[in-house]
Amino acid sequence: MKKLKKIWQENSVLLVLLFILIACLIAISVVVITYFVGDSSSKYGDRLEGIEDHSFDNGMQEEVISKIEESEIVDSATIRVSGKVIYINITFVPTTTLVEGQSIALASLDYFGEDILSFYDLEYMIEADDTEEAEGFKIMGAKNVSGSGGIVWNNNTSFEENVTEE
Repeated sequence: MKKLKKIWQENSVLLVLLFILIACLIAISVVVITYFVGDSSSKYGDRLEGIEDHSFDNGMQEEVISKIEESEIVDSATIRVSGKVIYINITFVPTTTLVEGQSIALASLDYFGEDILSFYDLEYMIEADDTEEAEGFKIMGAKNVSGSGGIVWNNNTSFEENVTEE
């Protein structure tokens, strides 16, 4: 017992600092484990809360695809759902213009229920191949849940530079 008292008296400051260091390391490790590792089994964390109330199953997807493909200028259409985003790819026949393709995509918003449009973001990828009669296109658009209601298209128009030589 005297030996312990002697060690305590000689090293009391170091022992207190050692206990504080151990307590801090335990606290830091608990925070790191809960913050970075977490307990979620989903890669989305809690961002998908309520998705079971707004299901967009295969039957609904097939119905939307069949309505899009009813148009004679649509070659094929596919839908893929990832989290809260619905990806719609529409391939048009080569003679289709960009304006016609965008109007078909915009009209496809009517095929989704209000429940789906108020929960999911929509990402469109529309394309048509080049022909001698028409210029092909490949363009992306998006409709967000909090958006204005339409599809916002990216501007990927290529411009030719006119170089004048003097």
